[in-house]
Amino acid sequence: MARKRRQGLIRSRKWRLGSGYFWLSLVLIVGFSGAGAAIAQEGAEAHVNHLHNIWMLISAALVFIMNAGFAMLEAGFCRRKNAVNILAKNLIVFCVATLAYWLFGFALMFGDSSNSLIGQSGFFFDMVFPSQNNLQPFPLGFSSLENSWPARSFSTLFLFQLVFAGITAAIVSGAVAERIKFWAFMLFSFVLVGLIYPLGGYWAWSANGWLRDALNFHDFAGSTVVHSVGGAAALAGAWLLKPREGRFNSPEDVNSFAPDNLGFATLGCLILWLGWFGFNGGSAHHLVNIPHVITTTMISAAAGGIAVLFWSGWFGHPKLGSIINGILGGLVGITASSAYVNAHSSLIIGAVSGFFVLIGEFLLERWKIDDPVGAIPVHLFCGFWGTLAVGLFAAPGVDPLMEYTYRHGPFQQTLNQFLGWLAIVGTAFLLSCVVWLMVGGFLHYTAELDRRLGGRIDPQGGDTVTVNFSLVKFLLAQIQTARNALRVSGDDETMGSDGFFY
Repeated sequence: MARKRRQGLIRSRKWRLGSGYFWLSLVLIVGFSGAGAAIAQEGAEAHVNHLHNIWMLISAALVFIMNAGFAMLEAGFCRRKNAVNILAKNLIVFCVATLAYWLFGFALMFGDSSNSLIGQSGFFFDMVFPSQNNLQPFPLGFSSLENSWPARSFSTLFLFQLVFAGITAAIVSGAVAERIKFWAFMLFSFVLVGLIYPLGGYWAWSANGWLRDALNFHDFAGSTVVHSVGGAAALAGAWLLKPREGRFNSPEDVNSFAPDNLGFATLGCLILWLGWFGFNGGSAHHLVNIPHVITTTMISAAAGGIAVLFWSGWFGHPKLGSIINGILGGLVGITASSAYVNAHSSLIIGAVSGFFVLIGEFLLERWKIDDPVGAIPVHLFCGFWGTLAVGLFAAPGVDPLMEYTYRHGPFQQTLNQFLGWLAIVGTAFLLSCVVWLMVGGFLHYTAELDRRLGGRIDPQGGDTVTVNFSLVKFLLAQIQTARNALRVSGDDETMGSDGFFY
């Protein structure tokens, strides 16, 4: 009997204890629900802003890590004797890009303007500290940017766009590797990030850009603005520099230019692949779209790598370097449309990108344009294809561009995409040629002035002007002089490290 009373007492205590837990839990749930309702009513927008900003900052960090991927990819594809210079270029170029973009580039690309060609305000800006009245203040000159990205802070947007600008310069590094003078690359990168890149970026991404208004041009994360512009600048540099000594002399010489460390190159590819999730995912205006963007990015990259294995039969045996570039080509190809296409379309875009990589490698060989890492096929060729793919594969109802497509048809949108790509890339290529030659001329005449001031040449020993002077011949001679001044000397190229770092 006593035993039954003890068991009943225990059950009664357990019930009271459990009942207490129940009521305590109920109170906490109600309390948190009330707090959640208060947040939803009074501070929901601030909460969403925090999420948007955190994700964009994480994305910026992922894109920044892509610099390590480019450094390892380039060092792996090139010869060991130039590894120190290659790593130094990839390290210092982001320092150069940061200053150039802060001083000029960001204002030219996103500053308020009264025209549709270039930004006119916000140069050399300073940060505005948040306050209770304004948690996300924007400095003067960026009202259009603030209206376009209402859920982000100014600093977040600047950092995210900065890493994009740095990637554009890093693309060029691989195509001109092993024969470019260190200071020539640094000076060109400053102008590329400070002027050339922002020009196309304003046309396509600014609220007032003429391509966006006149042609309904769409480039979600930069197949044209970032990758094709970087590829165009790389093509201009590789063409003006001419090939590395002995690169196309005979079939036997090809082996001496084989990749030094494919392990580095493979790891670099994987780092870039990871960084691309921030590259494309961070460009989404709404958090709900991020998983879709990352998924299409992943599928396209995988399809690009697999496609190279199948397409390689037309061009010889598969090469690991081509598979690496096929994956990167798939990533570049999907960058313009990752938010607008479904999984089936992303598979096609990636597969065709792999084909464009092989076509690009083949054409560069035929044209004798030396690109040690394949930057031009990956970024320029696949950037072209990815830009067109927006018009061909964009799914209905995912973006305002569809309203235009319904009225005019996908082929009209594809034509507009082509015209927009041509405008941006043509301008970037011409300006890059001019800047490369100006940099070469500056280095040449700076060296001449140094020799004269040092008393190492006779000031009276220069060429004389004759009555047979030809302006055309003079300009061609100046262009050739500038081209030669961009390259390291023959001895430095033989010794390695591009003539600067040892």
